[in-house]
Amino acid sequence: MYLIDKEKNRISKLKQMTFSELKFREREHLQEWIANNPNSLGEELLIIQKEFRIVVFAFLLLFLNACKTSYLKFNSESPQTLTNQLASLLQSANQISDDPSTYDSLFHNKTAYKPKLSNPFWLIPSIHLPADVKPQNSNNNVSIAIYGKRLFVAFRTGPTHFASRKTGIYIISSTDGSNWIKEFELFPGRDVREPFLIAINDTLHFYCFAAGKSMTAFEPEYISHFRRLDSAKWSSAENVLEKGEVHWSMLNRFGTTWMTSYMGSHYALKGESAVKLMFKQTEDGRIFRAVGENPVVYVGGVSETAFEFDEAGNLWAVTRNEDGDKSGFGSHVVFAHKDSIDKWQFPAKTDPNCYMSPKMFRHGNELYLIARKQVGKKPFERAKTTKSWRHKRLKNWMGFSLSAKTTALYCINKTQKTVEWVMDLPGNGDTAFPSVLRLSANSFLVANYSSPTHYRKRRTWLNGQLGKTGIYLQIITFEAGK
Repeated sequence: MYLIDKEKNRISKLKQMTFSELKFREREHLQEWIANNPNSLGEELLIIQKEFRIVVFAFLLLFLNACKTSYLKFNSESPQTLTNQLASLLQSANQISDDPSTYDSLFHNKTAYKPKLSNPFWLIPSIHLPADVKPQNSNNNVSIAIYGKRLFVAFRTGPTHFASRKTGIYIISSTDGSNWIKEFELFPGRDVREPFLIAINDTLHFYCFAAGKSMTAFEPEYISHFRRLDSAKWSSAENVLEKGEVHWSMLNRFGTTWMTSYMGSHYALKGESAVKLMFKQTEDGRIFRAVGENPVVYVGGVSETAFEFDEAGNLWAVTRNEDGDKSGFGSHVVFAHKDSIDKWQFPAKTDPNCYMSPKMFRHGNELYLIARKQVGKKPFERAKTTKSWRHKRLKNWMGFSLSAKTTALYCINKTQKTVEWVMDLPGNGDTAFPSVLRLSANSFLVANYSSPTHYRKRRTWLNGQLGKTGIYLQIITFEAGK
C-alpha cells in the first residue's frame, strides 16, 4: 500500500504495522468499531456477544470474503454418460418407485454389494441451464424428484451461504438431463431455504421457508407450500405446519408420506436446548398430523433428522444434535419398533461426530446415510462438559466452522447402532445438502452441492460458505459380488 503525495506527484510505500504497535486494542477499539457499524463487513453482522472475541471472528469473515476466487469453474468429466442414463430411465419414469419395499423380493441376504460412483455432472452453474435461470455465487440447498417423466431440481441461490435479501429459489426440469426449462422462481426479498420436492397422490408438491435478512440469523417463518398445476405452472403459496416449524426429510413409504420436522430455540446461545423434534404423516401434502398421540419425539438440541425403514418395517434415524443437550453434542442413532413407530429410542450418549444435513436410504437390508463429514481427527464435540452451554456451543460451532469438510456415504450398523464410514463423495469446503432418489433396484441419483473440488488442500466450511458453490448430480450403483 502506498501514500500518494498530490503536490509532489510522488508515491511512498507505507510501513506495515500491527494493531498492537498502533495501540489499538480488541475490546477498546476493534470491538466497538464493529458493534457500531455491523455493515462494515459487507452485509449486516449479527453481534452475538461482544465478550467472546466475536471481533476476531468478524475480521476472519472479512479476510475470507476478500479472498474469494470468482474465476473458479465447475467442470464435468464425461457428462453424457450420466445424462444418457437419465434419459433412458426417465422414459420409464412412471414405473419407478422410491419405496425400498418394492424391491425387497429381488435381494438375497447372502449377496454382497459394493457402491460405485459415477463421475459427477455439475449442473449448476453450467451451459445446460435456461437463459432465464441465473445462478449466483452460492448454490446450495437442493432437492430432486421425478414426476411425469421429468426430473425436477429445486435449488437455492444467493451471494453467500448466509441469509441475504438477494437469495432466491429456482425449480428447473428436464426429460433427458441435458435440456432444461425453468419451472418456477421465488425471490421474496429475504432469505429463503430448505427447498423440498415430493410427489404425493399424483401431484408434485414443493416446500420451502422464507427467513430473515440478517446475515447470520436463523429466522424461519411459515413453510410455504406449492403444487404443480400444469407444465411450468404452479399454485400460489399456502402456509403449512406451525409457525417456526421447519421440515427436513419426507419419504413415501408403505402408502403413506412421513416427515421429520423441528421447531424451537435452534442456535440459542444460553441455557438448555429446547428444540422439538417431530414425526408426522400426511395423505394430501397439506395437512400433517402426528404419527402417534404426540408429534414430538424428542426435546433437546436436535434439528435436522434423517430416517428410513428397514426390511422388517422398523424405523431408524440419525439426528443432527448441533445445539447439544444432556446427551452431549453430535448425532444419535435412533430406533423405533414397527409396532410403536412413534416411540423413538434415543441413546443416553451421542456420537461426538455430527452428521449434518443427513439423508437416509435403503438398499436391500442395508441402511445408508449421506451427510457432511468433518475432515481430521477432532470430532464435532470438543468443549469440556463442565463448561457453560454458551461456552460449549461457541467452542464446538467455531471449531466445526474452521475445519475442513467433505460429503460422505455411511452405513448404519444395526447391531451396534452406530454410523460407519463407507466412502467419500465429491465435496469440499461448504458442502452436503444431499437429495437422494431411487432410479432402479440397484441405482440411486444423488444431488448435492460443494465448493470447487479440485483444490489440493480441503477448504474450511466457513471459507466455503463465503465462496462459490455449485450443484452436481451423481449416480450411486450397487454392484453385486464386488
